[in-house]
This record gives sequence, structure tokens and C-alpha cells, in this order.
Amino acid sequence: MEKFIAEEPRDSSQISKSEHEIHSLLDHRDKLNGAERPRKWRLASRTGVVLAVLMLVYVTLLGAMVVIARGYHEPGRPSWMPAENWVKNTFAFHSIYAGEPSDLSEELWTNLIPMGKGWINVTREQASQLPDLPKLDRSLPDQKALLSVFHQMHCLYMTRAGFFAARDGRMDTVNTTHLYHCWDYLRQAIMCAGDTTLEWKPADDIGSTGWGYQHVCKDYTTLFNFAEANRYSDKKVIHAK
Repeated sequence: MEKFIAEEPRDSSQISKSEHEIHSLLDHRDKLNGAERPRKWRLASRTGVVLAVLMLVYVTLLGAMVVIARGYHEPGRPSWMPAENWVKNTFAFHSIYAGEPSDLSEELWTNLIPMGKGWINVTREQASQLPDLPKLDRSLPDQKALLSVFHQMHCLYMTRAGFFAARDGRMDTVNTTHLYHCWDYLRQAIMCAGDTTLEWKPADDIGSTGWGYQHVCKDYTTLFNFAEANRYSDKKVIHAK
């Protein structure tokens, strides 16, 4: 015979009291949950702000690294122009460039100038990326332009050649008008570059030779290679002819 356990009968007042306790517990739980949600929301919100700021910093640094890697270009300077790479060079005396003219010295001076004498070919598309410049004609399919650094090197050579020609009595070979141009052109080029390297006063106080001081310079090889790669012609001379 199966046995059953009979429940003890409860009156209505006990039932009502139990239901009231249950509702009270539920209300208390809801209040606790309600108080907890804002705290969790505030924590999540703060975390989101921190992550957003970190992401912004990361993107900014990444962008700066890309700009540095590609090389800096001043406003209005198109990306097809040569990269402005900087190198450290210590100046020293080289007698082959400063001494008497010879076949070797002429060869070395000429080798300072790229093929095309520094004149490059500029296409219409490239010209369209340039700001308004004197004598720039954007209607031409191609035109040539000279990188100033090689114009300056040519002028320096011409003053050297003119000096030795005059010293040797060959004044008829000296183009004084050209020299007048070169002297003032080089004056302005030096003032434009404005090298601020410090040359310390020597112990004997006879003035600075300039040798032995380290300068931060544009990489001449980069400019040379750019000019040759984009040359207008294959002519390779440093003199005026």
C-alpha cells in the first residue's frame, strides 16, 4: 500500500503573509539590479572613452610615421619632386677642387653635374601639381626646368674658371657679364640656405677655415640621381657651352 505524506493545512492569513514576503524580496532584488546597472553603464562608458582616445593617439602617430617615411614636402611641393633626405657631412679641404686646373680636376668638377646639366623634363601632368611659378606654362605637353643646386654649382665653377683665365692673361675668354650674374646669384643662394653650423674660434685667432665641422646637408646624391633620371638631355658638361 503506497504511503502519502499529507500537507499541513494553512489558513488564508499565512498565505497572504508569504505572498507579501515574496513580493518584498522581488522588489528589493529589482532595486539592487537597478542600482547596479548605472554603475556598470558608467564603467563601460568610461572604458569606451579611454579606448577611443587611445585609438586616436595611435592613428595620429601612425599618420606622423607615414609622413616622415615618405619625406617632408613643403606646402605646394608635389610628391614627384626629389625626396629631401638629410645627411651629416664633415667639411674638409680637397685640393683637387681648389688647386690648379688639370685634366683630373676638370673631370671631377664635371662629375659634380648630372647628365642634362641639371635640366629636367616636366610633363603637363607634373606641371599641373605645381603652384603658379614664373615662366611656367601648363599648356605645354613638356617643358624643361633647372634644379637650382646645379645652376649654383655651374656658377661656382665659372668663377673658378674665370679666375684662372684672368690670372693667365686670357681675359678674352672671360665672360664678365656671366661672372657678375654668378656672383650675385651665389650670394643670394648662400643667404637662402642660411647654414647655421657653429665654427668655433681657433686658439691662434686667425679666423675659421671651416674645416672639421659637421653640417646637416641635403643629400646631394639623391638630387643628382633624380636629375639624371628625369634629365631633359644627355649632355654632361659643367661649363657654359
